[in-house]
Amino acid sequence: MPIFPLIPTCWQSWTRPGYCWRIRLRRRFRAERIAVNQPALHDCQRWLLTAMMASGGLDQGLALARLQCGADETLVAQPPRGERRDRIGIYHHGYWMRLLECLRADYPMLRKLLGGPMFDWLARGYLAAQPSRTPSLHDLGCRFADFLAATQPDPESLACQLPVALARLERALAEVGRAQGLESKAPAAEHDWLTALAGGHPLAGLRMPDSVRLLQAALPVHEYWRSLQEMEEAPATPARQDCWLTVSRVQWRVQVHAVTAWQYRLLQSLGAGSGGDEAMRLAAESAALPPRALLAQICLWLPSAQQLGLLCREG
Repeated sequence: MPIFPLIPTCWQSWTRPGYCWRIRLRRRFRAERIAVNQPALHDCQRWLLTAMMASGGLDQGLALARLQCGADETLVAQPPRGERRDRIGIYHHGYWMRLLECLRADYPMLRKLLGGPMFDWLARGYLAAQPSRTPSLHDLGCRFADFLAATQPDPESLACQLPVALARLERALAEVGRAQGLESKAPAAEHDWLTALAGGHPLAGLRMPDSVRLLQAALPVHEYWRSLQEMEEAPATPARQDCWLTVSRVQWRVQVHAVTAWQYRLLQSLGAGSGGDEAMRLAAESAALPPRALLAQICLWLPSAQQLGLLCREG
């Protein structure tokens, strides 16, 4: 039995030559008209971003996209099952869950203190009030502590101050971990401060590196942070105690240390670009001592400050 090859054709063209080509032309013209009526790719992307990034939910996002872009959800192909808005909702939900995951990763101990539902509620409020403006997710939570401070019900209560202080500490830890450090620089000599003192001033040529953050709190938040890491449940709120903290990185290890008021003021002044004399004067005011009386304490503390990565030489 002979086998005939299958030739793609239109059965109506056997009796009406050219009929099949007319059908194809009509289909092509119809597709071209549909393509002309479709918005440009940039407009489609803008519409989807508007619907996806709205902080008030999917309904608000679709309303904003309709108002700003002049299009509705008919831009999305109808799925075999369900509605078009269900497809858009997948992107909307995934976008906001990704932002929440980033904040959870940056503030693990704060989430442990507040609890998952409360943290997520505050995080959603923060993202709605302070939407992301930079392409890097590392900058997403940079204003979270300020948001908590502005929305706390009782600023004088230690129970309200604790989450704010803990958020500032965890943000400092994240920033120090990503900052330009001193790992590529040679370690300071053991008697480096003596050489500087012989030149006229122990603080000459010293600066605070980029991998240092300074924090001031009304309670020992660094001790509470360590307790949170070790305990399964959040401990009680600590008593009021003024603390001056430094967050630094040495050989890729981030460390938190408590310093005195004059040491904090000295580091703060050097970090702001003040000279050695001005920094010493401000530190002496914090310690209620004359600058010459504080000079000996500074000389004794400088080697430790350099070992902790709080100070380094220029160049």
